[in-house]
Amino acid sequence: MEQEAVVALIKDLTTRLHAVAAEFSGRAEQAVVVRGSDEAGAANIDHRARAVRLLDERRARRDFLPDELFHEPAWDMLLALYVAHVDRRTLNVKTLVACADAPVTTSQRWIDHLAKLKLLDRVADPLDRRRIEVSLSDTGVAAVSRYLEHAVR
Repeated sequence: MEQEAVVALIKDLTTRLHAVAAEFSGRAEQAVVVRGSDEAGAANIDHRARAVRLLDERRARRDFLPDELFHEPAWDMLLALYVAHVDRRTLNVKTLVACADAPVTTSQRWIDHLAKLKLLDRVADPLDRRRIEVSLSDTGVAAVSRYLEHAVR
């Protein structure tokens, strides 16, 4: 009986920890941390704002034109991962799939492809090994940053 109580306690604590993590993740999405006044930090914030604008613009197109005209889940994923990188947070596969506005299987194929191109990293969640955390790799951050810098000019 004691073993069942311990298992129940562990499950309860795991559920509570996930709830706390989700709460902090939600708050992180609403806040942008600016570190001092260094130019790199300011550039990241500018690039973040541009990435958010691009994502918003891409979604807005669907309000006026048919969805099938704008199907580029890899780019949506890269932009969402860039914003998460600047916000110092990771996304899980489920959240990233939702950002792509594509079927789950299509999105997962793109995640695999982006990983093969070394643009993103995947790591098992230490609290729930079934959950995979996804973030831009250093190569991915550099590539998206260079694009956003170019797009601003």
